[in-house]
Amino acid sequence: MLKLNAFIEDSDISTTEGIEEVCQRITSKEQQIDSRLEEILSQQCQLEAKMRSIGVALSGLSVVSDKSRQLSDMINHTATLAESVSAKVRRLDEARSRVSECQQRVHDLIDLQLCSQGVMSAIREEDFEQGAGHVNRFLSMDKTLLQKTADDVSGSITSVSQAVSTLEQATVQMQQMVNQKFDEAVKRDDLASVERFFKIFPLLGMHDEGLEKFMTYICGKLQVKAAKELRSSMDIAKAEKRAAVAYADTLTILLENIARVIEVNQAIIENCYGPGRLVQICRILQRECDDEVTKCVQEFCRNRQTGRRIAQINDYIKNAGGGSTMGHYRKPSGGGGGSIDKLNAKDIDSLIGEITIMHSRAELYVKFIKRRCANDLEKSSLPAEVKQERLAELQTLLQKSRLNTQMQELLSTYLLFERYFMEESVLKAIGLDKLEEGQQCSSMLDDVFFIVRKCIRRSNGTQSLDGVCAVINNAASCLEEDYMKALKAPLKAGYPTGYIDLAQAYNAFQSSIQQGRLQTSDSDQARGRFIAALNNADMSTEFIETLWKMMTEETEITFPGMSAREKEKLDSCLGGLKSVGDSLKALVDFGFQQLRSSAIKPRLHPWVDQFLTHNHNLTEEELATYEASETFVQFLIVQIDGLLNSFKVALTPRNYDALVSIVTTEITARMERAVKKTTFNRLGGLVLDQEIRALSSFLTGATSWSVRDKLAKLLQMGTILNLESVSELPEYWESSSASWRLTANEARSILALRIDFKMEDIKKIKL
Repeated sequence: MLKLNAFIEDSDISTTEGIEEVCQRITSKEQQIDSRLEEILSQQCQLEAKMRSIGVALSGLSVVSDKSRQLSDMINHTATLAESVSAKVRRLDEARSRVSECQQRVHDLIDLQLCSQGVMSAIREEDFEQGAGHVNRFLSMDKTLLQKTADDVSGSITSVSQAVSTLEQATVQMQQMVNQKFDEAVKRDDLASVERFFKIFPLLGMHDEGLEKFMTYICGKLQVKAAKELRSSMDIAKAEKRAAVAYADTLTILLENIARVIEVNQAIIENCYGPGRLVQICRILQRECDDEVTKCVQEFCRNRQTGRRIAQINDYIKNAGGGSTMGHYRKPSGGGGGSIDKLNAKDIDSLIGEITIMHSRAELYVKFIKRRCANDLEKSSLPAEVKQERLAELQTLLQKSRLNTQMQELLSTYLLFERYFMEESVLKAIGLDKLEEGQQCSSMLDDVFFIVRKCIRRSNGTQSLDGVCAVINNAASCLEEDYMKALKAPLKAGYPTGYIDLAQAYNAFQSSIQQGRLQTSDSDQARGRFIAALNNADMSTEFIETLWKMMTEETEITFPGMSAREKEKLDSCLGGLKSVGDSLKALVDFGFQQLRSSAIKPRLHPWVDQFLTHNHNLTEEELATYEASETFVQFLIVQIDGLLNSFKVALTPRNYDALVSIVTTEITARMERAVKKTTFNRLGGLVLDQEIRALSSFLTGATSWSVRDKLAKLLQMGTILNLESVSELPEYWESSSASWRLTANEARSILALRIDFKMEDIKKIKL
């Protein structure tokens, strides 16, 4: 009724139209309700099926409830049984533990009585192994448990307390006797008895003392052997022609003997004392190692007179103005100061090699010790933290040892000698520079890089990354300062002008160098030195690259497993060596700039300027006459060919290619300016295009480098001036717009050089 009233209130039922509208609304609403009822009634079957399913499920829930209740009761019953059983198991385990403890006490009592009786018999018969076995069994017993047992049977005749007291006294007596017997065996130098009593020490609980005494005995043997070898080292070396490395051989034998002690006795120590003892042994052996290495190094320094030689070098540096950084080894300028006892670099060459061997042997010894100790600790059952502490202790021991100190001093001496040898040898190679007949590079190129390569590779033999890096830095400094200074001097002086045939000047320079006297003018000599320096600089870049690759590969082999920090340090030093190559490339560029300004531009420009003397507005007859005689391009090619041939024999292939590139750049730049100053008709443009292509073909064939890129702009100018009509330019432009080196305005200005083209037509074209 309310909804019906709502229909009526919204409509006017005072009129027939209003009543009809309300009726239509009511009819529509009835239809909606009918359709909804039909939809609900259509779902009746589904709803009834679901209700039946719910009824069936409800009947089954009571069964589930009963089953769940039964399961809960069963679980509670099982838990009660389990609790009862576990309590019995705990009681059984406790009883088993007590039985085991009782059995252990019984065994200990039996063993205690047997040990107390047997140990005294073994002492009387001096059966130390058996007596030590009894003592070892006694020491493995629980003293607290024995004390409880002693209290329980205190009334017994053979009381436990008496047995314990007997064994304690026997332990002290056995320890004293074994100590005494070991000392006697050492005095007799009876190795078999020494090893026998050494194995007894751990049975008596004297692990540290046994190791200390045995290693002390071994150190005494090493000391005697080292002293004998040090005395006879020079005699043996002379007999075997190894006098130059006598002390390196002595040090090698000394370190090998110590390493052999570890290698031979490690198995015995592990069997008797257990693994994890090698760090303690190394601590004892290192004392002897330090003593013997110190003696060897001191004898080496005294016999090889390293102190005097170091003083000579330092005095020479000071007087020569080298300063604290060594700088350059230069002779002091005149004006006082007296003579300087300069050390000959060749005299310390073999000494440097010996120091290198000594340092490498020490590094190998240290690596051996670290590896052995790490493997020994890995076998032990010690906690990881203890293992790390032992390794850290070993590292500290080795770092603070006199072996390390002596090797650091030797390394410092080596670096001083090596730098002096390198720089003095390089300066000597520069001073003795000569040019062999038929060679493009002078002797100092091979000599200098042989010396530098030798020094760097020798540093690799020290097994010290710091030493390698220092020598690489020294080599880079030596090449950058001494060698490049020698190369730059003739290049900076420039290439003297006024000589037409360079090949003659170069050959004259070679001849004068060979014969040892000046037979040519100063200008000829300067030209020869200039070209030789340019070739040396070019080849040096290849040598530097080869040296860099060689050291990169060799250091990776010598120092595997470098840390990130060590790798970064080495890469930085090698990068410094590579930067020398960049400086040499810049020096080559500087030399070519000098050559360009003095020998190339003054010759090329007059030849190219001949282009301006020719008429390029040709008739058919003039064209025939021009082609019948020597054309401009023929003249230019002949002149350029002569210029290049004069340099081709003297320059290295790469320098010659660079020269052709420079000549091409100069020709194209000058030719472009000459073309822009000229006017052309159709035939003149045709001739120009042909001449430019002929010139391009000649220059391209003169070098292994690609120079077409430098000629591209000139070729495009020839193409434009060879067009038959203005309208052809847009077609050419669109077909290869990406490769055009000329801008649109430049193309129009070139096209305007054709006198037969109208400016109005040129302005109308769109590019």
